[in-house]
Amino acid sequence: MSHSGLAALLVAASLAGAGAGALLPRAAMLLPRANQESAAAAATPTPAAPTRRRRPGPPHRRMPTGRHLLCSGGLAVASAVVVWRLHTATTLATLAAWLTVLYSGALLAAVDITVRRLPTPVITAAAGIVLATLAAEAALTGDGRQLATAAAAGAALAAGYLLLALLLGSGIGLGDVRLAGLLGLALGTLGWNAVLLGSILPYLLAAPAALIRLIQGGDTSIAFGPYLLAGAFAALLLTT
Repeated sequence: MSHSGLAALLVAASLAGAGAGALLPRAAMLLPRANQESAAAAATPTPAAPTRRRRPGPPHRRMPTGRHLLCSGGLAVASAVVVWRLHTATTLATLAAWLTVLYSGALLAAVDITVRRLPTPVITAAAGIVLATLAAEAALTGDGRQLATAAAAGAALAAGYLLLALLLGSGIGLGDVRLAGLLGLALGTLGWNAVLLGSILPYLLAAPAALIRLIQGGDTSIAFGPYLLAGAFAALLLTT
């Protein structure tokens, strides 16, 4: 790739990251609320007759501008780093897959930290985009090896985390299992060394926080989603 092409790609990715970051605080606030409201509506029986009109709730508070700027700048920088690390070693489809995981992962991490939940629709949509992107590349080039490796890696990581959740009961939930499958897809585009590293690093990164909670004698459970994501992106930086 030429220097001008790389520069254009860096600018485009940074702008996309800035836009995604600007939307992140609001999305992270609304997504858990929407899930709670839909669950409450499903659990509440439909009344036979119309009831009193509900009073409008309090107006939504505006999110702090500083948080928007921090998220926007952070994702812009992270997008540029992803482009810089991948532009010489992989294809545009792989780059698009990792940027998809970056933006969806930032939202998932924010929600997991807030409410200890990893929304399935976000993971499913991101996995669909990654698979569709890799499948399109395989169809255009006639080479499906990267798609096959990514799919196998996603299945392997999801199966491994599911086994841990069932056998060890180590605080791993089904949301973590689904997220591991999504990250396996992205890591599989880089090869099995990245998959292995991305499966080990989350535990190493989470160990200090878990140890501190254990010493304090309180609740030892942690939101593991952010560590899964951090481990995957650390593997990206270390293996390309």
